[in-house]
Amino acid sequence: MAMYVAMFVILGAALFSQLGTLTPGYSQSEADTYHASLSFKHILENPINAPYLVVVRGLSYLSHNNLLVTRLVSTICGLVILAIFAEILYRWHDMRTSLFGTLLFGLSASFLHVARLGTPEVLLYGLFFLTVCGYWAKRTNGRLPLFICFVTSSALLYVPGMIWFIFAGVVWQHKTIDRLFKKHLGIVSIGSLLFVACLAPLGWAISKDHSLIKPLLGLPDTWPTIWQLAKNVINVPVHLFLHNAANPVSWLGTAPVLDIFSLAMLIIGSYLYIKNFTLLRTPLFITFLVIMTGLVALGGSVTLTVIMPFIYLIAAAGIAQLLGQWLTVFPRNPIARSLGLLSVAVLVGFACMYQITHYFIGWPQAAATHQTFTVQKP
Repeated sequence: MAMYVAMFVILGAALFSQLGTLTPGYSQSEADTYHASLSFKHILENPINAPYLVVVRGLSYLSHNNLLVTRLVSTICGLVILAIFAEILYRWHDMRTSLFGTLLFGLSASFLHVARLGTPEVLLYGLFFLTVCGYWAKRTNGRLPLFICFVTSSALLYVPGMIWFIFAGVVWQHKTIDRLFKKHLGIVSIGSLLFVACLAPLGWAISKDHSLIKPLLGLPDTWPTIWQLAKNVINVPVHLFLHNAANPVSWLGTAPVLDIFSLAMLIIGSYLYIKNFTLLRTPLFITFLVIMTGLVALGGSVTLTVIMPFIYLIAAAGIAQLLGQWLTVFPRNPIARSLGLLSVAVLVGFACMYQITHYFIGWPQAAATHQTFTVQKP
């Protein structure tokens, strides 16, 4: 428990430190988010990303700096995701993997850029939240996770592109869903009513403005050519492993999303999952990756953010495999065991330091960042 407390103190410091002062101002996308949340009437007329905007609207009554509130909502969402991430790694592997994997993900520049930026992009992590709730419901047959799945699904349908992932999950686990529905008819009835009630504003808005359908499906206004589509598909692994697209709002230069250590662990973890393809989560990860690649290639509003928790889950599996192999070779030698754990801890530490330096030192000092974050609080 003490190790988890220490870890979340570190992660909390990374999430909330200099939240309003790291950049000279706010980005235009954050200002747009703030203006979109100015009234509940406006949110009702254009309910895309409504769950995020409603929370921003509610919290803005408590603060004079409404632009900072947009960032605060993102960081709170990010902290919840990290807690769930640590728990699922503990369930699937062990405490060491949970600690190392959560630090690697929580201190990554890709996570910090999203979780500390005041835009609804953080809602894309909701897919990971829903996946964990579905896993929880399947393993426990419990009423609570089933009810949370109803609520989370209804909220995610307001987020561009999420309908495809939800549909894929329902098709993949339709037998489990049917069994749970028959077992918990009371919760299903209540959850269904709440599901319909939560989606009523979305349905009303779509009936008034059919142009909302495309962005909700994660589709672009104009379709790319076949060559552009192919190029965009190739760009997904390129951005992850070689060099990212230049975007000063959410990245420093064109550095790749993953560092060398995370990439190496991802390769080991991927091999492990492919080798154990019978694991229920393996085909789900592959399906989500295919859908995400397709949506990103189309040029809609879905970004790599949606798949990053799953990428780091696989990387954490690589860490677990690495530690497992070492401890198998040295099952009783305390010095060798400690040396192995220390070596992995040092490697994770170096990877985290690289990512922290990227985000807290390199990015805010870049000229492009200063030219982008120019909006001052109203």
